Amino acid sequence: MKYFLFTLAFIAVGNSSASVQSGGSPESTAVAAPETETKYLVTHQEVDPRFITSIERIGPCTVPGPPALNVIRVPWQIYPKESVEKHEEGTAKIQLIFDPDWCVRKATIIQSTKYWRLDSVSLRFAMTIKFMPKVTQFIDGEPTVSIPIAWGASQGKR
Repeated sequence: MKYFLFTLAFIAVGNSSASVQSGGSPESTAVAAPETETKYLVTHQEVDPRFITSIERIGPCTVPGPPALNVIRVPWQIYPKESVEKHEEGTAKIQLIFDPDWCVRKATIIQSTKYWRLDSVSLRFAMTIKFMPKVTQFIDGEPTVSIPIAWGASQGKR
C-alpha cells in the first residue's frame, strides 16, 4: 500500500438520516481536514485511483451534537454537479463502523454505484454524521451497520 498526506475538505452537513469493489490492491492516503484537523486514512482502488473504497477517521470524533436516530437524510445539495450532467445514478451500499459516541469511525463501500464521484461523495458524507441505528450488528466487538445511499439525477435538479 502507498500512503500520501494531503488535505481534504469535508462538507459539514449535520446529523442526517456485499460485494467489495474489486481491482487489485488498494492504495491508502492519510488525509487531514483543515477545519477540524481530523485525520483520515483514505483507501483508493489501485486499478482506478479515482474510486475511494474506504475512509477511516484517525483520532477523536469532532461531529457535534447527539446522534441522529432511525433515519439518515442525505442533502440533495451534495449531489455532484458533474454526476447530474452525466446522468450518473445508482445506490452505494456502505458499511459504517461506529465509535462509542456513535460517530462514524470508518465507512467502506461494499457495493459500488459504479461511478467514482457518487461513491466518493457517499463516503465523505458518511464521515460527517453521528447515527444510532435501531438494529446494529457487532463485528469484532464494534457496532456496525450497512446502509444504502441512493443517487438519482432528479435529486441534483432541485
